[in-house]
Amino acid sequence: MRILLNDENYEIAESTSITMLFQKLGKDDMRGWAVAVNESIIPKHDYDSTFLFDEDRVILIQATQGG
Repeated sequence: MRILLNDENYEIAESTSITMLFQKLGKDDMRGWAVAVNESIIPKHDYDSTFLFDEDRVILIQATQGG
């Protein structure tokens, strides 16, 4: 199954949740990240129960600090 991840094609298995996507990307610590799927922000408490589908558009944004 293929998704568009930050404007790049990315292959994932069927029934992949957002949490599973983070694990596949090697990002075990999800603090400081925001996720949008098809232009809708997904609350962190829904990461385990939000599953991705073929052709979904996923945007991952990491918060940064600075001044």
